Amino acid sequence: MEVYGETSKITKIIGDRRQLVKHYGKERALKIQQRLGEFSAAENLTQISYLPPARLHRLKGDRQYQFAVDIGANWRIIFEGYDEYDELSVEKSEIVTLSILGIEDYH
Repeated sequence: MEVYGETSKITKIIGDRRQLVKHYGKERALKIQQRLGEFSAAENLTQISYLPPARLHRLKGDRQYQFAVDIGANWRIIFEGYDEYDELSVEKSEIVTLSILGIEDYH
């Protein structure tokens, strides 16, 4: 899958290991890189595990079109998925592009 940041700031952070460490610490930065590598290696979202440690899950409420994966304790990578026509999608088998919205503790 292709992975992009929603903003240029997020794109810059996820594309540079030093920026990841600066913003999230060494341990969390390694987990973020691991998840991003899993995304890049997958053909679509069905290949990302819904079981720990990644624990892919769809969000609810005002985030109903978003997904998250765990990177530790309460921290998650939040993203939206897009199909091959660049349309927002929640069908895991159709999602081939991810837009990272943020990396946060939303609990």
